[in-house]
Amino acid sequence: MDYLLKNGISLTIRPPVPEDAQGMVELFRAADEESPFLIRNPGEFDFTVEQEAALIQSVEENPDLQWYTAFCQGRLVGQSSAGLVNGRWQRCRHRAQVGFVVLKAFWGLGIGGRLMENCLAWCRQRGCEQVELDVVAHNQRALDMYKSFGFEVVGLRPRALKYPDGTYAGETEMIKYL
Repeated sequence: MDYLLKNGISLTIRPPVPEDAQGMVELFRAADEESPFLIRNPGEFDFTVEQEAALIQSVEENPDLQWYTAFCQGRLVGQSSAGLVNGRWQRCRHRAQVGFVVLKAFWGLGIGGRLMENCLAWCRQRGCEQVELDVVAHNQRALDMYKSFGFEVVGLRPRALKYPDGTYAGETEMIKYL
């Protein structure tokens, strides 16, 4: 899908292919360095390009998962994923979970919202009844975006993340009912 961003730059969202593996590795490493809102510390993402390509291939073959990449003028600047919480068990197949990464230089342009639209469309096509996510409790920009899509706060996990300097961050649990 092609879109025009708030700043006039074109955005393309599509599922990744194994040839995107190098860009995906670079995206995750860069995002880990610049954002305190991800689950990993800088340097902890240790996938090789070959491992990332294999992961992309496995997601392509799994009907219970969907991955999207976001390209601005040919540059990979974000990604999102949607997947059944536990596709193996019938009692959980009505639930999906989503996650997002966008490079900091591209925050506020609407990329996260476009990725969310694609993830929610996939969830609806799969027959999901609720979509879940966790967000760092003080990530107000993300909280506001999720709320604008109809997500509700359902819980808080205090001290969910511990940073290298010894400080903690809570995670807010959110759900959108479809």
